[in-house]
Amino acid sequence: MFTKRFLTVLALLPGGAFVMFTGIANGLPLFFSLLLIALVISFEIFSLMEKRGYRFYLWVNSVSVTLSFITFYLYGLGVYDVGYFFVLQLGLLTVYCLMILIMESLSGNFESSMENIGISLFGYITLGIFCPIIGLVKMIDMSGYMLALLVGVTAFTDSGGLFVGKFFGRHKIPFLSSPNKTIEGYLGSVLFGFITALFFYFLQIVFSFSIFSLQKILIIAAVVIFSSIIGDLGESTLKRWAHTKDSGDLLPGHGGFFDRFDSMIFSAPAFYVLIKLMGY
Repeated sequence: MFTKRFLTVLALLPGGAFVMFTGIANGLPLFFSLLLIALVISFEIFSLMEKRGYRFYLWVNSVSVTLSFITFYLYGLGVYDVGYFFVLQLGLLTVYCLMILIMESLSGNFESSMENIGISLFGYITLGIFCPIIGLVKMIDMSGYMLALLVGVTAFTDSGGLFVGKFFGRHKIPFLSSPNKTIEGYLGSVLFGFITALFFYFLQIVFSFSIFSLQKILIIAAVVIFSSIIGDLGESTLKRWAHTKDSGDLLPGHGGFFDRFDSMIFSAPAFYVLIKLMGY
């Protein structure tokens, strides 16, 4: 599994580095890549819902998510201010909710309506609101440093937990939605996450630039690590509910795109809110 996982990361790394650091069209390649990932994840959620016999309105979600990405990108460009952006986002969410409610009301089968509505809202919030925030992080700092920090801490939190849990895990936590997780694995997640954050702090010293103080970068690391772990557990809960191991099989060693990007989708908004509160 580790070999497949490593080879998949190796294959994705050049493209990921390009969209992370390029300044072309103010981050448009990153937004476009994130949108494609979000649409694939939308299809994966649709497939999980079908396995359980529930409804997920794929076309409504896909169109709404696409429109939301466009509003995020234009907001990042400064086409409109935060007040107008809020109105657009509220409008999209309202229309999305109304569409789902109308279709459920006309479905003729109401036994699972609340589950259908709940998962549909979950899909839109995570993919249409949380996911494009990754692009906004890039637009705050076009050098890519902030985004690299977010991606690095999130990725090594996930990988550290997997590595330490695999080789040193002894004490499982059976009541979690991911029952194979161990106490040692979570300690590995925290350790690898903080080590990665310290690496990014020392990069500032080596290359003589300053964005985050040591105190700030440790606070950021703590928040990103926590939200990454919760994001991973949230996706595990959905898979447990759907009685499946992976959200898909497009990424060897990882599973589906949701399996790979779940932590990032949830850590990005936490990171964004925190750096905004810090004044960036």
